[in-house]
Amino acid sequence: MKKIYYLVLLSFIFLGGCTKSYLDINQNPNSPTTESVTPDLLLPTALTRTAAQVGSGYAVLARWTGRWTRGGDYGPTSEEESYNITTTFGNGTWAFWYDNLYDYDVMEKKANASGQKFYEAIAKTMKTVGFQNLVDIFNNVPYSKAFDLVGNITPAYDKGADIYADLFLQLDKALVLLDGVVPGKDVNIAKADIMFKGNITKWKKFINTQRLKLVVHLSQVSSFNHAAELSKITAEGFLQSGETAAVNPGYAKAKNTAGISQQNPFWDTYKADIAGVANDKYNRANNFVLKLYRDNLDIRYQYVFDPAAKPLSGNTYFGYDYGFVDPNPNNPKSENSSGVGGPGLARSFSQDQWLFTSVESKFLQAEAIQRTWLSGNAKTAYEDAVRESFIYLGVTNAVATANTYLATPFADWNAAGNSDKIKLIIVQKYLGLVGLNNLEGWTDYRRTGFPAIPKSLSPSVGPNIPLRYRYPKTEYDYNPNNVAAQNDPNPFTSGIFWDL
Repeated sequence: MKKIYYLVLLSFIFLGGCTKSYLDINQNPNSPTTESVTPDLLLPTALTRTAAQVGSGYAVLARWTGRWTRGGDYGPTSEEESYNITTTFGNGTWAFWYDNLYDYDVMEKKANASGQKFYEAIAKTMKTVGFQNLVDIFNNVPYSKAFDLVGNITPAYDKGADIYADLFLQLDKALVLLDGVVPGKDVNIAKADIMFKGNITKWKKFINTQRLKLVVHLSQVSSFNHAAELSKITAEGFLQSGETAAVNPGYAKAKNTAGISQQNPFWDTYKADIAGVANDKYNRANNFVLKLYRDNLDIRYQYVFDPAAKPLSGNTYFGYDYGFVDPNPNNPKSENSSGVGGPGLARSFSQDQWLFTSVESKFLQAEAIQRTWLSGNAKTAYEDAVRESFIYLGVTNAVATANTYLATPFADWNAAGNSDKIKLIIVQKYLGLVGLNNLEGWTDYRRTGFPAIPKSLSPSVGPNIPLRYRYPKTEYDYNPNNVAAQNDPNPFTSGIFWDL
């Protein structure tokens, strides 16, 4: 059994991680192993894949949280829309992250051995991103022994709370490493670092913002000293307006030698293929979020959604309810409804792929200030975050338009109906991150309950939107004793450790 599990992990690492790479790295017929790759070869591929997952993945979570839904050309997806998920539901997510994290782990070890502190710092930082994603979806997961494939090929699970605690320590170590970088020591760093081009200041800002995100996710954990952790923020501060962390390895309207598209992942997934043909008729605007925008004079729906290709009765922007049952096959179809690759999100096949946007950073800052974990004016931070959303999406006359919106009863900080400032911030964050970070919306909903997302209309719907995924079938097949020790947590009742 141990041998089988080891082989399965290796298949994820070398088949998933190497042959499916956008950059053609490791497609050598001689099948390169970890001994023959160096940090500068690993980093661009690893960053490209992380950004694709964080920035353009998790479509199911956009549908669960009222942002997207399926189009009229498609019948119900029973497992997803009923919330009665099985152990096959999260297989791909689990496999992706351990594959991607293995690349960073190899890079970290190789950089440490060669004294390349910049690469080592980046690896530690990006591992916090991957494991944060895993914990926020599965809670307890293999961590401390996850990559000991020779000495411990059926790794035990670490508690989610313990993993989060160590992620803070890894960010501490990454900052120390960046302070000790020796100029010229990190081979090809300016080229290999396709996110910040070897800019230490920007990496420190990213680390600070990642720390802030982890702290905010712990908002309901009263035993955690949020302000003390944020006192570690360095002088560089957070990602601010126009400082989105994004990658671009050279996206192009072409395929690589393995036949894989080289377009920007969001564009390629939700907008159009290389031939320019629309390639996503499934994901469509959800009526819940569309109504929130339109009822509150918020023009951003025209930037996060596409107009219908063939509008019916003047319904240029048309959505569906999640889990709807269509009794009439002649009802509006996908071409009569709004796609999710709006012009503020899908701008070009060659655009940068966002990983951590300035919009998300601004809203995290606003929440932390309102909770008194950071100094500053919460109203100012909140309004800056809303404005940044309009700016990021390319809204015409963005600042003036945002200011007009901020004066509406729905968005006005001082409006009588907005006395719950955390609710106000989270609802506006929800609207500001449509299409930009689908996992964060699910996380915010689970930890705060905002906004009040309607349940699926599926006739067999479960009691609530799931609080977590089930562990994947691969774990039950190849790591049975350790996954069994988790007692098969119920997605409806067993939340992530921070969901109190």
